[in-house]
Amino acid sequence: MKISLLIATLAILISPNTSANSLFSLENLERERAALLSTQLDSSLDLNQRQQKVQTIYRRLVDIERMVLRDDRVTASHSQLAQNAFNKYELTFLVHSSAEKNLPPMSHWMSEMQLTSSGILSAKAGHR
Repeated sequence: MKISLLIATLAILISPNTSANSLFSLENLERERAALLSTQLDSSLDLNQRQQKVQTIYRRLVDIERMVLRDDRVTASHSQLAQNAFNKYELTFLVHSSAEKNLPPMSHWMSEMQLTSSGILSAKAGHR
């Protein structure tokens, strides 16, 4: 009896906090995806360091993307963040969409952003 009362009390205490930010999982996905891209582009890392960090982030991204896709609060949200996320599925759900196209996530991201190796190599650094 005491255990069920404790569980019920904890559920009541936790539920307002979980509904406070219904887009938390989507915001977390955005941070992880940014971390993946940042790690891929970090010139201070050697190949082994980069691969290790990317693999760790990649595994987290797979889980977070699944959570967001299954989160009814996100899919039912009318917020601009949620609408943009699903309108730009190829970029938002980078791991899943790259797997669907059988490409590494970075190659898929570059393709979606219309970046090519020759375009990057011909770019000039400077201020705008």
